[in-house]
Amino acid sequence: MADWKTPKEKEGCATCERPFEEGEAHFSILRLDPEALGREDRCPPCFEAGEGLPEELVFWRTRRRPSKKRGLALDFESVERLFLALEGRAEERLIELRYLLSLLLMRKKRVKLVRVKRSEEGEWMVLRRPRRDEALEVRVFDLTPDRARELRGELEKIFEGADAEDLLVPTADGSETEVPGVVPEASADSE
Repeated sequence: MADWKTPKEKEGCATCERPFEEGEAHFSILRLDPEALGREDRCPPCFEAGEGLPEELVFWRTRRRPSKKRGLALDFESVERLFLALEGRAEERLIELRYLLSLLLMRKKRVKLVRVKRSEEGEWMVLRRPRRDEALEVRVFDLTPDRARELRGELEKIFEGADAEDLLVPTADGSETEVPGVVPEASADSE
């Protein structure tokens, strides 16, 4: 038995190549080939013309769905690089950010939990990346919903290409702490 996956809806008509407008009605045709399952979307005039339609016609009328903003789309290669770059950093907010990144990477199976280590300083996850012989330790935090949102906001800034100045956060002594992975441009004063 072949495993068939239904292809996703296309952006426009397969015959005349006119893009569908949001909410526009059109016809989806299913092609049942022995090796594969195919889908073709046609506007009503091209469907009614009937050119090139399969003999065993399986179709349905549908509408072009409005595109939804799905939230933050992450490049997990970059998430993993940032996670590794934060190893050994002492700033509390960067340690929290690394914890959040580790949870994202575990969910996508880019790191695996080996064990949990407890000490007087707190709880630590010991992780490893697939096919690597390493132990990556990450401190565990009980983040409040507000703090988790703040950290998510920082992640969004980082991965949406914010300027370095937007990512610099003042510390208690008034100096600025930079977010790793972002190199601020050298100013004329610093030379």
